[in-house]
Amino acid sequence: MTRTISRSEFLQGRFSGKNRPLRPPWSVADERFLELCNQCGDCKKHCPTRIIQSGRGNYPLIDFKRGECLFCAECVDACQTGALRRDTKSPAWSISASIDSERCLAHKSIECRACFDPCERRAIEMQYRVGAIAIPLLDAQLCNGCGACYAPCPVDAIEIRIPVEVAA
Repeated sequence: MTRTISRSEFLQGRFSGKNRPLRPPWSVADERFLELCNQCGDCKKHCPTRIIQSGRGNYPLIDFKRGECLFCAECVDACQTGALRRDTKSPAWSISASIDSERCLAHKSIECRACFDPCERRAIEMQYRVGAIAIPLLDAQLCNGCGACYAPCPVDAIEIRIPVEVAA
């Protein structure tokens, strides 16, 4: 079993591929993205929620601490290099979100719905328990990766990252 990592990750000694930067929605594969993107910042300027920020090498990346993705595609429309290409048949991106039960307040019997309330798709539901605080459960099948749950979490219990591709 092999894991697919970029050249940049290899040269930086990051062999797990777990901490890849999250690029704007509809980004081409990361290696190709780095070839096509000219760091002009147009995607960043056109993002209505300002979640597209400049990362290493001035390449754009997503910062969910600033807000959520509306999937408006204004970043794609602004991209002149083809680094962002909207495909209506595919999701904007494939991300993996999870809730760290060790940090989550609800898992520590403290009432909290910070991640549940902003989730319009109801990918996070509250599991009610007899005699205990309801705890959040994330349904990865329903999650579209908008990041609305990320910033409101007061203890950083939400983790969003690109899943590592595993080749057989």
